[in-house]
Amino acid sequence: MRNEISEEYRISPYFIIFPLYVSMVGVGVLTFQRTLIEHAGYNAWISVILTGISIHLILWMIYKITSFNRVGQEIITLNHTLFGSVFGHLLNAAVVLYFVYGAFVKFKVYIELIEVWFFTGMNILPLSIVMVLLIYYAVSGGFRSVTGLCVWATFLSFASIIPQVGLALPYMHPLNLLPLLNHSATDIFLSSKSMVFEFLGFETLLFFYPFIKTPAKSQKWAHMIVMFVTLLYLILLLMALMFFSEGELRHSIWPTIDMISIFEVPLLQRLEYFFISLWFIKTIAGICIYLWVACRGIKTAFRMRQRHSLIGILIAMVTLNYFIADHRSVERVSELYSTVGFYFIYAYIPFMFVCVLISRRRARHFGNRGSA
Repeated sequence: MRNEISEEYRISPYFIIFPLYVSMVGVGVLTFQRTLIEHAGYNAWISVILTGISIHLILWMIYKITSFNRVGQEIITLNHTLFGSVFGHLLNAAVVLYFVYGAFVKFKVYIELIEVWFFTGMNILPLSIVMVLLIYYAVSGGFRSVTGLCVWATFLSFASIIPQVGLALPYMHPLNLLPLLNHSATDIFLSSKSMVFEFLGFETLLFFYPFIKTPAKSQKWAHMIVMFVTLLYLILLLMALMFFSEGELRHSIWPTIDMISIFEVPLLQRLEYFFISLWFIKTIAGICIYLWVACRGIKTAFRMRQRHSLIGILIAMVTLNYFIADHRSVERVSELYSTVGFYFIYAYIPFMFVCVLISRRRARHFGNRGSA
């Protein structure tokens, strides 16, 4: 099942920051504040820090898992190596479905965003077709093509976030953050569990690790981007906490957009329209990463051509889009993905980490016996 990756298909270690950033920062950045304060209130900023620290630990485990041998293995091959043909195939199928599900959630949430803010009541099929055509073009070009799209998406993301921070600063009320530490550890933990959804995506590294030149050198860049994303979420959360009262924030579906909707700048009467439009490329890039990972997994595990599996997945996404129409259904789909992602990160990855350690010790033990 193991395929050697040609040097021409690999990326430099520092380029890892772009696919990881795009994978982690999605449309959820526009809504996460409301969900995060449900348990911990205005102490939810502590949950962001704790979740960020835990993601660093899981990221370290991923690098240990993928460096199982000298040249590194993607997770599909590793599942087959550790658990055999039957159980390994079942586990691989579940992993592939997880990433397909994640791609659909990103796709559906952005479609709903367009419906709410731009074209209420309009047939959204034309936009869906345009999106899947762009996704097909990028993913079929290979991992380097997807990484190039992620580079543009990252810079466009900064172009939309940085002005927002500057415009909102005069309207901040720091006293909103008081009193400090008035929630229990249980509330903080439940809030941290909700925050995990916003970091989902860094686990795509399990697949594109072999596509990095000297992948061991990329670890510092991976930790740097996780630190940056943690800081980004912390800043956006603190801004929302100081901008809204707690009651207002609990009833705002799109807090990040609501913050910028009050601003007026020359030539742009509705700044939030500009913000959402820039986020289009960012969303496309995030979906592309997930679908490239899923198609790569299908190719490695089941020997199906990536373009064939990609076409099938895109058709399924457009079709399923019609069965999930109202906002409450979208929320339920997102909540289920958040729960599955939580267990994928904090159960499956540590489990694989332990299995790899046991396998290494057994190999070392039998190797020593053989040499004796």
